[in-house]
Amino acid sequence: MSLLYQREPFRTATGDCLRPGGVELTAHGLEACGFRTGQRVVDLGCGPGVTLALLRERGFRPVGLDASPSMLEEAARRVSACLTAGTLERLPFRDACMDGIVCECVLSLSEAPERALAEMRRVLRPGGRVLLTDILLREGPGRRGRGCARGAVPPAVLAERLERRGLAVTLYEDHSRRLAELAGRLLFQGVARSELMAWLGRCPEGACSGTRLGYGLFVAEKV
Repeated sequence: MSLLYQREPFRTATGDCLRPGGVELTAHGLEACGFRTGQRVVDLGCGPGVTLALLRERGFRPVGLDASPSMLEEAARRVSACLTAGTLERLPFRDACMDGIVCECVLSLSEAPERALAEMRRVLRPGGRVLLTDILLREGPGRRGRGCARGAVPPAVLAERLERRGLAVTLYEDHSRRLAELAGRLLFQGVARSELMAWLGRCPEGACSGTRLGYGLFVAEKV
């Protein structure tokens, strides 16, 4: 069986963005970053290329990275951009070559998030900025399993990780409502609650009692 994010109800609910907030939240984050026309911005975990298309539309030079060949193929059909295969933990880019980074709903999937953040800092030029959105832990114990929230941490923990890796947080916004709205749209389209829970991260029985997930947006600058 295909993964939930690969199926039509999820694609429809997210407008092919495969994440809460969609293009609207990405556009808001880009405004907050203040990237300038012509700057080189890489989308880490670019998926089918929706954000790459937005970056191109805004006059930036988009670069896309994804671990999935099929996603890169779809992105190539959607937008003209430099595309490459790779992972967050070992970015195939030289030092200080990027003006900006976009990383949307991907870091929580990493088995080594601090290494991924160190890699982001490495490839950013001094003063470059990261736009990071992700599933966060608002309350209770963390989740286990293979879902998108398996690496979710509280906002304060993620902020501390960014700061520790030389990425100074300049903005944090709570967009948990957008995660709830996406869950509601998926249920309305007939996605079973069990499938939705598996997408977020299935827990052993009783292990995640009291857990509340959210969604947040960070902008951080290389110092």
